[in-house]
Amino acid sequence: MKNFLLLSMVALIFLSGCSNDDGQPRTTDMRINHYRGTGTGEGLFLTYLVQEGEDIGTDNWSNFYSSIEGFSYEPGYIYDLSVTVERIDNPPADGSSYDYMLKEIISKEKVDDETVFNVYLKSGQQSFITGNSDSDYKILNQIEIDCAELCEELDENIQNRDKVVGVFRHLQNNRIQLVGFE
Repeated sequence: MKNFLLLSMVALIFLSGCSNDDGQPRTTDMRINHYRGTGTGEGLFLTYLVQEGEDIGTDNWSNFYSSIEGFSYEPGYIYDLSVTVERIDNPPADGSSYDYMLKEIISKEKVDDETVFNVYLKSGQQSFITGNSDSDYKILNQIEIDCAELCEELDENIQNRDKVVGVFRHLQNNRIQLVGFE
């Protein structure tokens, strides 16, 4: 419940800049990172990591729990988008108060294959890992993990630690390779 309240407050602050006083749709620029993050709310989620406004080009990335209608994400690329944001009058209790629709892809830049990135694999009692050493590991049944010689260490960390952050690099076909732990 604490995580949900914190997430709600962060989302409210983040999204408060998305509406006009008159309630009309507005256009904003967003940067989408080359990998997806993990987050919790009313469940476990894969999130986009986004920058908006003055944060674009900085090291500040925020978890974005919504989808962007018309946007087909491909891992390994950083996107600059123009997005229309429209307020939802009666949003679902566990959903966003805004709809996001792709207006234009401004740029799509491939990151270097050797670029490494961190993803939370476990936070508290919440594990984002599905599968085990006898089957394929995935993040929330969506992103396949190649853990090679680190599979046993991944198992051990997930079972025995409260916080597990994996260090990854991109492979082809929406797969990532575990190269270490933070």
